[in-house]
Amino acid sequence: MAVGLVFLLVSPLQSYVQEAGSPLVHTSAQVSWDPDMDGATWVFNRKLKPDQVRKIESLDFLDVDRADHMARSYGGVRVSESGFSLRIRLVLRGARGEPTLIEGMKAENLECVPAPTGGIVKHGLEGGGEIPSLAVDLDHGNHDAKALLKDGSLDDRPYFSQNFYELGKGESVVYEVRALTRRQCRWRLAVQVRSGDATGTVRVDDAGAPFLASSIASDRSGQNLGPYRTCLMSDNDTGYISEGIGCRR
Repeated sequence: MAVGLVFLLVSPLQSYVQEAGSPLVHTSAQVSWDPDMDGATWVFNRKLKPDQVRKIESLDFLDVDRADHMARSYGGVRVSESGFSLRIRLVLRGARGEPTLIEGMKAENLECVPAPTGGIVKHGLEGGGEIPSLAVDLDHGNHDAKALLKDGSLDDRPYFSQNFYELGKGESVVYEVRALTRRQCRWRLAVQVRSGDATGTVRVDDAGAPFLASSIASDRSGQNLGPYRTCLMSDNDTGYISEGIGCRR
């Protein structure tokens, strides 16, 4: 009888200790691109070498995966033609027996420099798609996640000041988070969560490295592409066409 009593007392205690030491929420994040929505464009900090230009020009301009691999091997950073810099597919999954409340989300640890002007490799934009659910402005304010409105502007209020979401253990929710910047920024995402009396901040990044969001440089009017030192444009019919110095339309 005494043994049974000891078992009943210890087992809940062990369960509590394990629960207290467990994460508040499990996360996964993946940078996500859609050629139909985003086009396929890369910017470079340095002018491309002649042999690099020739290799890019020899690509099948519809083979975006191969173009992406080559561009990144030359130091390219992919950007979107849809008016933002990076799209992330964020999955949050409840990790505790008690419901976990998502209370906030923001970009943090920003390290930003001006947008690159060394080179650009640009595909045409194919089509359109749905607006994202959330966006973080890396250039202004507190970088809180906000709803992106139909006219392309951001809601004035942080999204999670008005929208709360509870996750049961094993339950998941998916958010599309877009980063907005006119610069090039390294950053991480911080998610504020609560489970019972426990609160914490879960930090999300790109497999251990900061996310990297970059913008296409514009001239002073904000309308035309900046004076890139190397420019390769695709007209979606004949493949890449070298435009020489600059990309002004």
